[in-house]
Amino acid sequence: MKTYFRGRTLAYIAGTLTWFFAGNALAASCNLSISNLNFGAYVGTQTSTNSPARFTCTNVTPALLPERVDYDIRLSTGAGTYAQRQMDKLSLPADTLFYNLYLNFLPGVLNTTVWGDGSGGTVTWTGRLTLTNGQPSRSDAAILVGAVPGGLFPSAGAYQDTIVVTVLIL
Repeated sequence: MKTYFRGRTLAYIAGTLTWFFAGNALAASCNLSISNLNFGAYVGTQTSTNSPARFTCTNVTPALLPERVDYDIRLSTGAGTYAQRQMDKLSLPADTLFYNLYLNFLPGVLNTTVWGDGSGGTVTWTGRLTLTNGQPSRSDAAILVGAVPGGLFPSAGAYQDTIVVTVLIL
């Protein structure tokens, strides 16, 4: 059996973050943290990994409490599509390795309930944080789960993809 080394980085999640404010001015400062995913060595069998995600908002204008923060966190397709994201090989010969990303759990059937932008059956991470005098800072947690399906045999090397995270404050 051949061993295929698949680099250290799947998706550089925290690197590209876009904020959109769809409602009133926010009296809070918010932060999203998600670490990179690392699948390690891929040997042709399904492999998965996960990373904790935390969305935190802290009130910056006490006179405006209580403050309600409704949010919607979306992931881009990266180099592929929501049906099948792809990592590209970082050296020659060019090659790809397919994978996908999921919110909180790995589904029994891959490429279903994919974490995306809400289109085409993808899901988004939505929630509400209520900031009060007693709790001026609140957090929600989720898990970013990534999976590479079995049965793929790309050339050995390091593979990478970049995902853009968009946080909508509603």
